[in-house]
Amino acid sequence: MPTLAATTASAASTAAAAPTVSDAILVYHIDIIIFGVILIFALLNVPRAYARFSRGSEWLQGHMLRSVPIETMRPTSISVGAAFMDLQKEAQDVDESTDSLTAYNSMPELPKHSTVISPGAPRHMPMVSSIFHPIASILCHRVHDGYSVAQVLLMLAYIGITFYGAFYKCDIWTDPKRAGYVISSQIPFVYAFATKNNLIGLLVGVGYEKLNYLHRLVGRLMVIGANVHTIGYIYKWALAGQMQEKLALPYVRWGFVALVCFDMLGFLSMAFVRSKSYNLFFSTHAISLIIFLPAACYHRPACVPYVIAACVFYGVDHLCRAIKTRFATAKLRPLPELGITRVEVPEINAGWRAGQHVRIRVLSSGMGWWGWSEVHPFTIASVARTPEGMVLMCKKSGRWTNSLYNMAQTAVYGESGKEVGRDVRLMVEGPYGGVGHTVVSSYSGALFVVGGSGVTFALSAVQDLIRSGNDCEAKVIEIVWSVPDPSSLTPVIPLLASMIEESTHAKLRISVFYTRAISVSFEGMYLPPGITLAPGRPRIGKLLDGVITDTMSSKIGGESRNGVFVGVCGPVALANNVATVVKDFDVNLRKAVGGVELHEEVFGW
Repeated sequence: MPTLAATTASAASTAAAAPTVSDAILVYHIDIIIFGVILIFALLNVPRAYARFSRGSEWLQGHMLRSVPIETMRPTSISVGAAFMDLQKEAQDVDESTDSLTAYNSMPELPKHSTVISPGAPRHMPMVSSIFHPIASILCHRVHDGYSVAQVLLMLAYIGITFYGAFYKCDIWTDPKRAGYVISSQIPFVYAFATKNNLIGLLVGVGYEKLNYLHRLVGRLMVIGANVHTIGYIYKWALAGQMQEKLALPYVRWGFVALVCFDMLGFLSMAFVRSKSYNLFFSTHAISLIIFLPAACYHRPACVPYVIAACVFYGVDHLCRAIKTRFATAKLRPLPELGITRVEVPEINAGWRAGQHVRIRVLSSGMGWWGWSEVHPFTIASVARTPEGMVLMCKKSGRWTNSLYNMAQTAVYGESGKEVGRDVRLMVEGPYGGVGHTVVSSYSGALFVVGGSGVTFALSAVQDLIRSGNDCEAKVIEIVWSVPDPSSLTPVIPLLASMIEESTHAKLRISVFYTRAISVSFEGMYLPPGITLAPGRPRIGKLLDGVITDTMSSKIGGESRNGVFVGVCGPVALANNVATVVKDFDVNLRKAVGGVELHEEVFGW
């Protein structure tokens, strides 16, 4: 009979002879798997990228803001600035015979321009969701807090990969080193997903804001992993009575510095903190992310390659942001009916695509002690290459935007005594985001569902479609705009009317819905043909059905049907509602029109 000591020795020798797992090689393979998944999404995006860049004009759009001389600009027949000028002159007194509150007897005379040589009809490449609709319909279903099934599955896969690396042949209590290796391997990804000039987003064809949820996921996994790594070593040292001895080591102290940075990032990045004190979130985020990098290197040399990769992502991003930044003088005008500050930047008139946004900083003491240092994103409301330049609509929704609106109200007056607005210096960074590689003008129809200030997305996109003329395949375009009060419509009636007038190649309808109970009747309000005003919330399904039916009717003979583009910009609830309608729409009608594809721009990412 073998003795107990012999049995124990035999087991120990067997364990020693068993192959061990190299932590460094394991996490390296994890990173390879993640890169492989990104590559798959990038390959799926290649056909749409090719369809977009097959037009030479697309190579210079959507990357860098610039100024183009008026003489060389491609003309447009719509000027947003002209439509907003002399609004009070357009509003006439109530006609007692019609019992209307406001009557627009004449529209402002807008400048007319000559046509230009066509660059050719755009190629249409459907989204993967249209090609594999039954599966895509399930993946697009919303589950929790605006996340789709596809996003949840992607997050679960990411969690599964990292958990596999953390627990494969490892006990975190006896071997907490593995958790440290896993979180080290994720350093490049958490920085890459956070950058504004996102390399991963460039590969997969989406803006940085669409990948921000992955940045938050990876960050939370790293916070959890860092605490597990630290607690495991504290437990191990406490059992061995080595606590004081280990805490005196420099690399351990640097590890605690990195842990503090992680915990600050985790707790001060919660939605509650971001919504209540964005400056606190931003400042602690920037400081912690910078301090963490050298702390990780001093903690363990194994972190150095990952830190270098993160520094490359971070450095390239800031270099690109510096290159894409412009300083310009802007004019501020308040629009009280909309609660919006209209920002006009004539010095910047090219370089963006419809639906993109910029980040602006107002360099004025009128913004308050710290307001001048804040950067905020706003969707561009105008099309590129027009004399008016870039136009932004900044809705009052917080301290910073309220300060901007108050500055706009303190306007300057010209020699004739007419209000001309207030000039301020801006730092403009961008453009970012937008519809990616989607070419909206390649679709047979388009529906834009927007809420409040989200109308800026629809204004720029529809003006771009109208300006495309014969190059635009869309024959039916509809804007559905939800506003709190009918008075919100008043300042933009001239612009909307001019858009309808100039839309000669496509049928344009504009449906406005107001959701707030009002004490004054607006039933007698005169609206130009093509614009309707109704109470309640829009019935998206019925409106989409109308757009699809009209699109199918507009295509005759052997003309191809390239589907209907649905763009939504507004609160999360609105985006979820539209997404549900698109997902559950009649399959036969969807196939008949060539597919129904959705693009979302959601407030508060």
